[in-house]
Amino acid sequence: MFNKYGVSDVSLRKIAAELGISHTNLIYHYKTKNDLLDQLHRRILEAAQRENEQLKKEEDLIGGLYQTTLTGFRILYDYRFFMIDLNYIMRSNPELHRFFLEVEAIRAGMYRDLLHQLAAQDLLRSEEYPEEYEQLIRSIRVLSDYWIASAEIYDQLPVPELIARYARLLLSMFYPYLTERGKQRYRHHFGQAPNTAGEVPTPPSKKRD
Repeated sequence: MFNKYGVSDVSLRKIAAELGISHTNLIYHYKTKNDLLDQLHRRILEAAQRENEQLKKEEDLIGGLYQTTLTGFRILYDYRFFMIDLNYIMRSNPELHRFFLEVEAIRAGMYRDLLHQLAAQDLLRSEEYPEEYEQLIRSIRVLSDYWIASAEIYDQLPVPELIARYARLLLSMFYPYLTERGKQRYRHHFGQAPNTAGEVPTPPSKKRD
């Protein structure tokens, strides 16, 4: 219902009616709508943490990053109301806002670890100016938080293509920072460098054990 109507237009009474249960029964589990949103956000976080653990096991960091991003964006799309209504939710739920900022600090740390790993494998060049990679991490945050809202306005694509487009767009953000060896690995997966639109072809799907 949140995906269909948006957070502001859905109440616990409407959810209870949709589920065919009493309002009293629902509020026994979730006292307020914010309580329900908190729980749904934790589901997103748990799924993201599983994907991060999977990436840590990948020897092929560039290919693994694409697959992890693709899966992560699928999860976000399943809960797309959260990202479309992100500002409204943060303003309406100060406690969740604080938790969201804590999670963002963890996410930024995950990307720092990834950048260190890429550098250790001679896939990522040294910074050319102070805080260059912190700026990259902030740019990734903006894309990750708002790609769904942008896609709702500008894109008319089947969902799998839509998710792949934005996963590729995120991967393209790394390309200018790669060493020649890193760019070769990138082209190995995608067939070419990002085009002028910042996109790359979709690589063959990779099955995970």
